[in-house]
Amino acid sequence: MKILIFSDNHGERENIPRIIAKHSTLDRIISLGDSEMKERELSDLNIFGVKGNFPFEPKFPYDLNFVYEGLNCFFTHGHLYSVKSGITNLKEIAKTRNYDLVCFGHTHRTYLEEKEGIIFLNPGSLSTWRSNQNPTYAILSLTDDKIEITIYNIYGNIMNLYEKNR
Repeated sequence: MKILIFSDNHGERENIPRIIAKHSTLDRIISLGDSEMKERELSDLNIFGVKGNFPFEPKFPYDLNFVYEGLNCFFTHGHLYSVKSGITNLKEIAKTRNYDLVCFGHTHRTYLEEKEGIIFLNPGSLSTWRSNQNPTYAILSLTDDKIEITIYNIYGNIMNLYEKNR
């Protein structure tokens, strides 16, 4: 299974088809909020996800939980969990609910780390004008024997990589 995860594109529409085209074998595409796009625009691209803190967000839920090939995943924008102050709140929720992977946005900065057996991923921002880095996104690849998360910039360069045998 291959999942594209992005966040905080803030109305930047051109980068989305560009990154989708780079990864033609995607099973899912998830927005972590602050897209500033209409729900119809996102669903026409087969994108679903969570609502961010921007006022014109689609009617998505604030949080989503899915199990992909045995990996218990939590998706949120992060503003309700004070992620700009750190991941402490997300870590507590993840431990309580037995999440294996927590994906969040809101900070516009990439983050990829395993803490206490939980993988935390922030793909950064897909926006060209709001990002403190080049626009970035993540690909989560799951196989029977491996979890791989790669953060790419919009130019296709690998910014960070996480691999773990299952």
